[in-house]
Amino acid sequence: MLSIPNFMQTTFPGEEQKFFPPFFPIFLSFLLALILCFFSSGQEAAAQRAEPEKLTRFDRLAQEATQLNLRGQSEKVIALLEPHKGDKKNESALFFNELGVAYRHAGRIAESIQAYQSALTRDPENPVIMKNLGDAFYLNKDYPKAIEQYQKVVQANPRFHQAHSSLGLAYYQLKKYEEALEEFEIVLKLNPKDEQAKKFREAILKKVRGQK
Repeated sequence: MLSIPNFMQTTFPGEEQKFFPPFFPIFLSFLLALILCFFSSGQEAAAQRAEPEKLTRFDRLAQEATQLNLRGQSEKVIALLEPHKGDKKNESALFFNELGVAYRHAGRIAESIQAYQSALTRDPENPVIMKNLGDAFYLNKDYPKAIEQYQKVVQANPRFHQAHSSLGLAYYQLKKYEEALEEFEIVLKLNPKDEQAKKFREAILKKVRGQK
């Protein structure tokens, strides 16, 4: 006579027998995984909620200014940021970069230079800010300082083709045609479709050939 397996035996009320069906370990593992999933999701959501809180009020102003600058509303940016630029608690590099962009678009180049320099004191290795400062020097016709800034950018970021292009333009203004040609050649290796680089390369080649 076949015996009835223990897990199939009936347990009546009042009896102390306890058993775990075969599916119980699977159920327990599933339940544990579900709890861990909810816990992990809760942590991630909390982290996402906490992330914006890391931004200072100056960073938030800078984010607003970025959108205004993209829409060409430089005067609104200046009005928004200028009251806070002297605040000693303001350590936002983005704040001063966006103020520099607005000053530049408004034709206030000297103030643009000062704003970018303030941004770099807060983020000295930022290649975009370094290039922006170089552009401001270039617009101010201070080509040697522009070259100095652009050189810092391309040394740290050799594939930053916009910086190579700007460096080529600054060399061209100083009639350093060989150096300019070298930069435009680099630009075209990095970005073969750059029409400005093509035009300046051709113009320089004509000048160089004419001098021989």
